Amino acid sequence: MSTARIFRPHRSRLVAAAGVIALLVSGCGSRPGAAKGGEAKDAGGVVNMVMAPDPVWKWMESQGIKQQMEEEAGIQVLTSSSWDEYGVYAGGHADVVSAASYEVPDLEKQTGEKTTIFGKFNSDRSILAVSAKSNAQTICDLKGKKIVTHSAVSITIMWGVYARKFCNLDLRAGGGDFELVVTDPQNAAGLIERGDADAGLLLPDFSIPQLSSGAIKPLYDSKSVSQIYAEKFSSDPQNVTHPQNNVFVARKAWVEKNPDEAAFLVKIWDRGVQEWAKNRDAIVKAYPEDFAAETPEEKAFIQDWLANKYDWFVDTTYLDQAWVDSETKLFELMKETGFVDKNTPAPDFTIIPKS
Repeated sequence: MSTARIFRPHRSRLVAAAGVIALLVSGCGSRPGAAKGGEAKDAGGVVNMVMAPDPVWKWMESQGIKQQMEEEAGIQVLTSSSWDEYGVYAGGHADVVSAASYEVPDLEKQTGEKTTIFGKFNSDRSILAVSAKSNAQTICDLKGKKIVTHSAVSITIMWGVYARKFCNLDLRAGGGDFELVVTDPQNAAGLIERGDADAGLLLPDFSIPQLSSGAIKPLYDSKSVSQIYAEKFSSDPQNVTHPQNNVFVARKAWVEKNPDEAAFLVKIWDRGVQEWAKNRDAIVKAYPEDFAAETPEEKAFIQDWLANKYDWFVDTTYLDQAWVDSETKLFELMKETGFVDKNTPAPDFTIIPKS
């Protein structure tokens, strides 16, 4: 069984509310408090976080929720919006990164720094889709074909695990049994539609026009990575929150030195998923650009997908031991399929009690 440290935040800082300014910082330049070279500094009431563009965060800002919570806590969250969260964090330009749990071993390898996972947000929603004209039924039928994805790591790792497990094929960048092409997530489905790729590892919310028109078709009954994992590998098939495509990851030393800031980050995002549960359709309508949904029909399509196929937002961002144990089992599968060295330890988890 996996173990995770139980985390007890310090008492809240007493900071005047007027001194807290809510900022949304674009770009990925280094900012005060950002970790560099493994250095763990006192964050001083500031959390530098890098993440992909997120509609829930925008909603929290537009509704004044983020600002109110920051003022009450005396802590700011400064965000850099990037599709290359991995690179921004690895370059030392952020304290916290929203990354896939299965990326963490490689992230530690690249940075040489021990990290810890201390919150969760999104399960892996990616699907495998092919042209409407394709006869492929599974990933095994795509050997030698050109597959498009938005990252050489991220979702590609899990589909690579499945390719190895289901048909002993090698799906990864730089070789293997498939031709892997990396592009922006907004462009991936279009490449399949135009015939420039045979298949794609896609985010459904960035593939709406092609999915809704029938130009491309999902395999595995439109199931996401997390739904397939629950069905094929989990002891709890009803739990579709594994694996996580967005967990909150930081250098372990940073979390230990800045418990108030780490606890606040989990708390504010937990409020975010509560807002999502209550206002999902309103958030989609308010920020259709984050779902690549332009027309009323496209908005209705993704709303239906979320309601009837898969909603990838978690119920709570807080970790508990049972969840940690289940997520950790993923890394045994990664070792079995060669995506993690057998001697690599499972990621570290920090459990922050709900306040």
